[in-house]
Amino acid sequence: MGIKNAKGSVSIEDFRGRIRLRWRYLSKRYSLSLSCYNQTNLLQARKTGLQIEQDMVTENFDSSLVKYKGKLAAKINSSSSIVQLFEEWTTNYKQMDCEKHTNYDSVRNMLRKWGKIETGNIQKKFSQQTNAAVTYNRRLTMLMDFIRWLVKKGVWTFNPLEDIKPKRIKKVKQEKRKPFTEQEISSILDAFKNDTFTPKCSAFKHSHYYPFIYFIFKTGVRNAEAIGLRIQSIDTKQRYIHIKEVLARGLKSTSAASRIRKETKNGKERILPLTDDLYSVLLPLLDRKDDDLVFQSPNGLAIDDNNFQSRIFKKVLQGLKINDRVLYACRHTFGSRCIDSGITPVMTAFLMGNNPETALRNYTHQLTIPTDLPKI
Repeated sequence: MGIKNAKGSVSIEDFRGRIRLRWRYLSKRYSLSLSCYNQTNLLQARKTGLQIEQDMVTENFDSSLVKYKGKLAAKINSSSSIVQLFEEWTTNYKQMDCEKHTNYDSVRNMLRKWGKIETGNIQKKFSQQTNAAVTYNRRLTMLMDFIRWLVKKGVWTFNPLEDIKPKRIKKVKQEKRKPFTEQEISSILDAFKNDTFTPKCSAFKHSHYYPFIYFIFKTGVRNAEAIGLRIQSIDTKQRYIHIKEVLARGLKSTSAASRIRKETKNGKERILPLTDDLYSVLLPLLDRKDDDLVFQSPNGLAIDDNNFQSRIFKKVLQGLKINDRVLYACRHTFGSRCIDSGITPVMTAFLMGNNPETALRNYTHQLTIPTDLPKI
């Protein structure tokens, strides 16, 4: 058991690498989180503790604690300290890593570029950002969450971004994500399977990637979900596929060496049926160890979807005279086909690992036009 502090005294402790003062006054507990735990800051912390003890005795205690933040609080407003606090928040409270997760890394870099950051200037600094609406809103949400944490820790006294409204997002038709037609799907798969556009001098045939592209068209999984799929996630007896993780791109590269294994984009796991056609396509790939990747490059590494997009997928589309699309268009194709065939938005969302609103918003591309209208 710990030793209880003497009445009216302030204790100083190391709490997760930071100085924390703790005391009681009029039967109420108080704590004040200060700067990093080191000898220099400890000297100032002891002075602050003595000031608090004196104020309690003389009944001049400031219950808002603003009086006791003083120089230490000013130091925390520097760019480097704010960045350090952001990294602490990201690691300890969001369970993320700025060195691995793109969104957190980009916000950290933004804070570094801003220089000195205070409650009085952060609103102006953020309003000057010229990012697209989606990026702007994502960073606003992240910063507001971070600043609420700063307020809770007593670093800042209020959240200066609280009243900023997110930007309205105009839905822009993305031609490169336009769904493929049934005829286009068939032509693409045939071209891969038969090496129709594989260069004669190429050491690697397009047909090597036929199971990969077939799987994406058939299941609508995200690129990183297909790339990270392991043998153990396919149950050939129960006939199901467990989508539970991804092999995501690194911050600076899409190569196999830079990829990071983590949970799916929104943390949702889902089960997909291993249909007969999928079973026949995947079976030749499953005679490996449980931890091995189902889909591999010709060199036995994780597929680099960026290289696959530019060097193979794009060449096949050009050969077929199909308008240029990104690989992610295969996912939009799956979602649109589900909706078009009468599968409910709820079930479509489940199969794709989304929520129903996302399914309706992004995948209601009508692939076929009805020949009649409702009767009056």
